[in-house]
Order: sequence, then C-alpha cells, then structure tokens
Amino acid sequence: MHRCGHDTHPGMPTRELAEFLIERDGSFPMPCNEECEVYMVRDSVWKKAGMEDWGGCLCIGCLEKRIGRKLKPKDFTDHVFNDPRVPCTERLRGRRGG
Repeated sequence: MHRCGHDTHPGMPTRELAEFLIERDGSFPMPCNEECEVYMVRDSVWKKAGMEDWGGCLCIGCLEKRIGRKLKPKDFTDHVFNDPRVPCTERLRGRRGG
C-alpha cells in the first residue's frame, strides 16, 4: 500500500512473499481487478517522479502530483501491464487510453 492509502494492487503478495513463491514455484498469482493501478511508464516519467528502478509503486494520483501533470497515453510503455484487457481503475484506463 502506498503512503496515500491507495493499494495499487489489492491481493498482491508482498515483495518478500512474491520472491519466495518465485524461488519455490517459479511464479506467483497476480490477480487484477477494477481496483488495480498496475502499470509501467517510461523511465523518464518514473525518474521525473523521483523514483528509482524497483523503488516501489505509486498510484496514478501520486505519480501525477510528483510530475506536475496528468499522464498521457504516450507516457506508458509497451508492457503486458498496460494491455487494455488487463482490469484496472477507470482513472488508469482513462490515462492509458483504450
């Protein structure tokens, strides 16, 4: 859960548990629903937000606050998390487009 109180991926195991499950089973479940804000943005956007690689998660609102603007579809990378078929919040869907 992020400092603002928004859980960007409800039901997701902690990083420690996820790493344990990967070591043990080779994978772990990643359920997504309409409450999730799981996404990948371009490195330049992430760095502008003051985030480091593997530095944690930010909800869309906190990311936008840090970069000082609303996200645009071009800010998102070509990653499976950004696939329009992956369930997410309306807010994230609106920013990604589609």
